[in-house]
Amino acid sequence: MDKRTGTRKRSTKTELKDAEFPEERFFTVAIGASAGGLEALSNLLKRISLESMGVIIIQHLPPHHDSVLPTLLVRASGQNIVAAEDGMEVEPNHVYVIPPNTDLAILRGVLHLMPPPSPESGALPRPRHPIDYFMRSLAEDQGPRAIGVVLSGTGTDGTFGLRAIKEAGGITFAQSPDSSRYDGMPRSAIDSGWADISLAPEGIADELMRITRTPYLIHSKFSSPPLQESVAKLIVLMRAAFGNDLSAYKSTTVERRIARRMALHKIEKITDYLKFVQTNADELRVLYKDMLIGVTAFFRDKESLNALKSKVFPRILDGKEAGGAIRIWVPACATGEEAYSIAISLLEFLGDRAQDYRLQIFGTDVDEAAITFARRGCYPPNIVMDVSPERLQRFFVKKDREFQVCRRIRDMVVFSNQNVTKDAPFSRLDLISCRNLLIYLRAQIQKKVLRILHYALLPSGYLMLGTSETVGESADLFSIFDRKNKIYSKKNGAPAAGLDIGFGVRYADALPALDPSVNHRTTTSLSSLAERKILELYAPPGVVVNDELDVIHIRGRTGAYLEPMPGAPSFNILRLARPSLHVDLRRAIKEAQTKNGRTSVTCRLNEAGSIRVIELEVVPLVEPESKTRCLLILFHEDSRNTPETIPTESKTPPVESAGDERLRELERDLVVTKEYLQSAIEELETTNEELKSSNEELQSANEELQSTNEELETSKEELQSSNEELTTVNDELQNRMSELQQTNDDLHNVLGGIGNAVVIVGLDLRIRRFTHAAETLLNLVSTDVGRSVSQLNAFIIGRRIEEVAARVIEHLVPAKEDILCADHRWYELNVTPYKTLDHSIKGAVIVLLDIDAAKRATETDNSRKERH
Repeated sequence: MDKRTGTRKRSTKTELKDAEFPEERFFTVAIGASAGGLEALSNLLKRISLESMGVIIIQHLPPHHDSVLPTLLVRASGQNIVAAEDGMEVEPNHVYVIPPNTDLAILRGVLHLMPPPSPESGALPRPRHPIDYFMRSLAEDQGPRAIGVVLSGTGTDGTFGLRAIKEAGGITFAQSPDSSRYDGMPRSAIDSGWADISLAPEGIADELMRITRTPYLIHSKFSSPPLQESVAKLIVLMRAAFGNDLSAYKSTTVERRIARRMALHKIEKITDYLKFVQTNADELRVLYKDMLIGVTAFFRDKESLNALKSKVFPRILDGKEAGGAIRIWVPACATGEEAYSIAISLLEFLGDRAQDYRLQIFGTDVDEAAITFARRGCYPPNIVMDVSPERLQRFFVKKDREFQVCRRIRDMVVFSNQNVTKDAPFSRLDLISCRNLLIYLRAQIQKKVLRILHYALLPSGYLMLGTSETVGESADLFSIFDRKNKIYSKKNGAPAAGLDIGFGVRYADALPALDPSVNHRTTTSLSSLAERKILELYAPPGVVVNDELDVIHIRGRTGAYLEPMPGAPSFNILRLARPSLHVDLRRAIKEAQTKNGRTSVTCRLNEAGSIRVIELEVVPLVEPESKTRCLLILFHEDSRNTPETIPTESKTPPVESAGDERLRELERDLVVTKEYLQSAIEELETTNEELKSSNEELQSANEELQSTNEELETSKEELQSSNEELTTVNDELQNRMSELQQTNDDLHNVLGGIGNAVVIVGLDLRIRRFTHAAETLLNLVSTDVGRSVSQLNAFIIGRRIEEVAARVIEHLVPAKEDILCADHRWYELNVTPYKTLDHSIKGAVIVLLDIDAAKRATETDNSRKERH
């Protein structure tokens, strides 16, 4: 037991709580607030009763400023409010407040203070999201017993936290924007769709108390046959409306989601809820969407992704040739974070080799809205909690207040709507990441899904499951590759019979039976060998070029037609072709691109004094998977024709006719024209290279400007965060000033109403305050405040009051004696130490009590006794 706070700290040896959240457990409520949150928190806590809940308040606080928030909230609400400490167990009827400069987490009902991440060397500090951090932890720890509340504040902190709580089956609230001093955080939560209810703080308090007393807390199962019949009818309604059969889901998952909706609508009987759904299409749609909520985040399980990079990806590349495809499937991808995370990890692993392969990642889900969101690839700024600054800068683009996945990654990932239990799967896959889907499905459906995944993988393929999933009874299909990270390899000899892939035909039955007496492998090999030999003997040589006319494939012997030019090496076909082919080749390529059809031209190739007639054929092609346009250039030459030899000049030139002379003149003009054209082409290529270099410089400048803009955005977020902290401090200071003003007024009235002379001095023995009686008796005026207490010696005869006060302050022993003062009256002098609430000494209090009448009466009695 913590004596100071009255709360218990849980021992590390405490037994694990039941994972199914036993009935004696209470709700744990996380309340996140920022600027303007003090007022909202006070209004909420004034109204709420904490009988069945423990409340944790996550307020944005300045990191280097002691917070008085617990004290302020205690005074405003009267609740049992304490600052959270490491190892403190959450109990009902208690409110815990996060300390400054910490992140708070919860594990098995025990709070843990986590140091905030320090910025990396040379990197700008990243905005913190302590509300998201704690709510995520709460969702994982408490599941459907978690409740999230987002109150006034700027920014988007809390949105991801509400998402995690709702995904875990909990209930979420957001303060209504019209009741918020700053509506940024509540509006972000409402617009995202993760807030179930939006109310003023007083309304949220009423709903919290109602929900903690709802039967949902006590009875979360529908075990009787009539209740199960109502659940089945709800599943039928959703299947009829949306085409997805949720009977494959585990009954506990379905019942928990239904009970959650019943609690939100204040309906206690499932039969009444069934009638409500039948007459309310919007509620049916919301219930269906609740069923489809998927837990996802960027780089959610870093160890598993690192295992892919270190163990799986290298093995996949071992069996790939340059130009081969790497195919990955992410079923149940939700809003796409996991698919994009795998794409980023794959690019990081490949590095410069990425361009040597065709990278294809497929993300599928039954939720069309989630797929639409994933295709857009825009995520709120809260992803800085999961994505490192280097990855944000390399793979994301800042767009308004969002981060969008860069175009290169989005082009790699294809999203589509698909139900893995009934729709046709992808095939020839190297890796399938099916995480946290099987845990929601019945055992029979799990077997079916695993057979489908086995069918979709290549013989050398891998399957990655979630941390809580295994292949179970399907060990005949997969063998363990990495037990810790739940990565499995496909067993090639596993039976595939009985696989129903959703379109009415079992694929094993659809395949024709192979006759074991026929050697199909040998026949196929001979056919391929024969086709390859025919192509080598009779097909013309040629090349395949891309849109930029760079050669990407060479077939046959092309040395007679292609010749590298001096200078920097280039694969451009116009720089590789022999000079006498340039004009005709360029014309043929241009014509083929213009009409998008086959083009052929006849040209003369001059080589070593001989002329050969060649037919150039250009055929447009489209790569089937990437849809890239290419050109096939073939060089046809009739082997029966003999080259035309250019005769050499003899010593006695023959007599030439005028027609021959004209022909030679035209040939010379043609050579000059070709040389001029070639020169112009080279100048144009040089100009193009210069323009390309300039364009690269402009792109580099644009990237630098973009980087500068991102730094400015980060600075803006830091200033906004600092402004929120200053607003919180200002609210606290205003509250303290109001209290201080009230205390000052109380003290003024107390001092004015005391009939005794009281003087308060500080450690420097100077007067700080005095009562009205002291002002009259000691002839003090307002300007005496700040002067030395020694001026009272004129009234207190025979005593140096400053020495008496100094002894009392030093030794902490009060002084008391009767003295005769300047007005010839007796007074009792009391000097006591001045103590603060934290027991520190800040001066002394001097009190003069008028005892003249009692003193003189005593003296008279003594005189009479002496005379007798």
